[in-house]
Amino acid sequence: MTTIIATVGNNTASMTADRGITSDLIHPDMIKITQQDSWIIGVAGDARVCDQLQYLIEYPKPPQELLSQSQEHWYKWIVTTIIPMIDDTIKDSEMEAEALLITHGKAFLISENLSVISATPYWAIGSGAELALGSLAVSAYNPDWNKNHDLAGRRAMQVAGMHDPNTRGTLDQFISHHQGIVRRS
Repeated sequence: MTTIIATVGNNTASMTADRGITSDLIHPDMIKITQQDSWIIGVAGDARVCDQLQYLIEYPKPPQELLSQSQEHWYKWIVTTIIPMIDDTIKDSEMEAEALLITHGKAFLISENLSVISATPYWAIGSGAELALGSLAVSAYNPDWNKNHDLAGRRAMQVAGMHDPNTRGTLDQFISHHQGIVRRS
């Protein structure tokens, strides 16, 4: 199991994840966030689907004209461009996973039925998601949210780790800027 958190501010979005897994075996150091160019990809659920969504799909660079468009345009592009790629990759398998996708400071949840939901201003997936969401709900009222949302993501991961036995290990965090630049935090 895992916990993966997305937070979004004015010009950036962050993704934070723990590294512990629990399935048939326990592993303390599993990387759960991958980066492809301007994309940050985090997937929680069936390990096979996680691998497929993180390593088999080559996520395309968003069109230049989309970069300054509203969330609605981004949503349409994700639904018409990215979802068919995911559907083709997992083929006839069940999508027993949820994904958080971030690019250009925008965050989206891809649910198990391949529906798309905006992950703004925050969202979490995995075994510690409910705990993280509670922490994020309180933090989002902070007047400094837009500047420090990534710190709220780290705090929410700490809360999940304190109360969810399947959230543990080192934390990874990536930050996506609206220009498409990604940095590891």
